[in-house]
Amino acid sequence: MRRRAACLLLVLATYATAPLARADKEIEDVRASAFRFGSMAIGQAKDVDYARAEGLGLVPASSLDTYLNGVLTKLLAQSPVKGVPAKVYVRASSDWAAKTTADANIYVALGVLLRVDDEDEVAAILAHEASHVVLGHANADVVQSLQQRALQLSDAALDASGLVARAGGGGAAAVGSNARMKEQSQALLVNTTLVTPAWNREQERTADLLGVDLLVRAGYAPSAMASVLRKQASFESERAADPEAHALEQQLYAFGVDPKGAVAEQTAKVTGGAGAAAAGELGALADSALGAAFKWGSRQVTNAQTSHPKTSERITDVEAYVAREYKAESTKAPQDEPWDAAKEQEPTVDVLSNYISAIDAKGKIDKGDVAGAGRLAKASLSGPTRAHAYPNYVDAAVHIAQGATAPAATDYETALAGPEPAGAIYVALSALYLQTGKNDKAVTVIESGYARLKEPPGLTLPLIATYRAAGRQADASRVATTCAARWPTMQKLCLDEANRQ
Repeated sequence: MRRRAACLLLVLATYATAPLARADKEIEDVRASAFRFGSMAIGQAKDVDYARAEGLGLVPASSLDTYLNGVLTKLLAQSPVKGVPAKVYVRASSDWAAKTTADANIYVALGVLLRVDDEDEVAAILAHEASHVVLGHANADVVQSLQQRALQLSDAALDASGLVARAGGGGAAAVGSNARMKEQSQALLVNTTLVTPAWNREQERTADLLGVDLLVRAGYAPSAMASVLRKQASFESERAADPEAHALEQQLYAFGVDPKGAVAEQTAKVTGGAGAAAAGELGALADSALGAAFKWGSRQVTNAQTSHPKTSERITDVEAYVAREYKAESTKAPQDEPWDAAKEQEPTVDVLSNYISAIDAKGKIDKGDVAGAGRLAKASLSGPTRAHAYPNYVDAAVHIAQGATAPAATDYETALAGPEPAGAIYVALSALYLQTGKNDKAVTVIESGYARLKEPPGLTLPLIATYRAAGRQADASRVATTCAARWPTMQKLCLDEANRQ
């Protein structure tokens, strides 16, 4: 009896100290339930308007959206959480980026879609983002961080757009024109960089693994998740090879480049040989605008480096998970025909072709090839994209580089009258009107954007700055006070903008 009791105690002690076994598959840990929006949701329609206010907004809806949402529906049908009202939108950005909001909206940059090869990779991107929705990762801290960054990036864009207005006459005006071309190109990079939420390691890991589960249950190849992550790693390497783009992105993503050094380097490049006055002008720009965004980013370096997983680590985790849980399915071939067919539909094929031309034009502007950029920009404005924000923004940048503000204003006006208004267009046109002494028009444009897009955080600082520049200090102070109350973490930023000398 004593021997039996001792054995029983040993068994009990072993069970008491051993960790609880978890389900083999991530999806088995997700409790079956009905979807509910969290406390940070602001309403899906309003959330989409806020997305329109960020950078160059959204690519107007087309057959591509229908296709993407069809893939998303197949994935969500596999989720234990039912009734998820998620919807996919395509961002007008050439970068590799995607994000999910508290309103279950999924935003995928066009640059991602231009780099994937088959429907399984498309599904992998959407499965990862849908997993964030299913798992409820869009918490208050993440949302507030995104709002803060959106405000600061818009501030940088407004100051960059107003550079020529602060340039002097004669030789300084020529320097201002060249600097404006450079700064507008940089503003395009800044404003079209979709800042993804800073999910921590465990959140990213669970979204990757649950995404694999959704992929397999929907009939896709589990290898697609690692394949997409390898493309992401390749994009990150390409960006790192471009010193100027790398400096900007390191600040925006808060991964640790010295902000003052990066700003000083940009200033030196743009003002080379231009004289002390022009250098001082751009130095002020760096301190007031880019410096503000960079300063916030540098404070997040430690947390970002310790909490956000490297892409290489995510690839390793996903491949190990597939090998352990889906060995039999790991050799499944991807489906490239559906994705090829989706891209060849009308007018999707022309939309993609024209955006590629606009992206190439932007690249030529970056390198100073204004003539080459002009030819591509004109090609991007044909057919279904004639009134789209992205190609019109790039074409306007070409005109401004050539010293022609009137056709640039026409480009902006065309985009604002088109199917998808965009925050960067409102900001750029308003700044252009300020530059040419049309203060009333500048105010009307930025006010219309602020109202049309439901008073978004991304247009709040530009509105304050426009009021101030137009001599309407009382309005600037009023909006700053409202901003400080509505976005508590923005209080200092808004008030400083209203009181800037």
